[in-house]
Amino acid sequence: MLDNPEKTARLLDALKAAVPFRVELVPSLVDYLRAQHVGIADQTQHIVSDLSYAGDEGGIVCHIVPPDKQEALVVSLTQVRVPRSMPLAAAVADYHNHRIKKLKKQGDVRSTRVSGPRRF
Repeated sequence: MLDNPEKTARLLDALKAAVPFRVELVPSLVDYLRAQHVGIADQTQHIVSDLSYAGDEGGIVCHIVPPDKQEALVVSLTQVRVPRSMPLAAAVADYHNHRIKKLKKQGDVRSTRVSGPRRF
């Protein structure tokens, strides 16, 4: 099991209470989406409109629906960065680092460790 169920549920509830909030897509995700010709990748900063839990495979996922509502994106919380000014920024960074560590042990990670939320 990758995630601590109680801790993850608390973070998910807190993040849902904070919706809407701004995130920045990680560069590797932006590159991938652009290669797939996904228009939402034209901007790296987006507003999270909802969150859900996709089990151990996906973890906490952010729902991003742009104002034009032509495309939507559901992306793992580990593939976005929250502003440092967000009260939950440290908890999000801890969640990210924990998941990456567990995924690395399983050999299933292509992402790198984040030292903390980025300022934007």
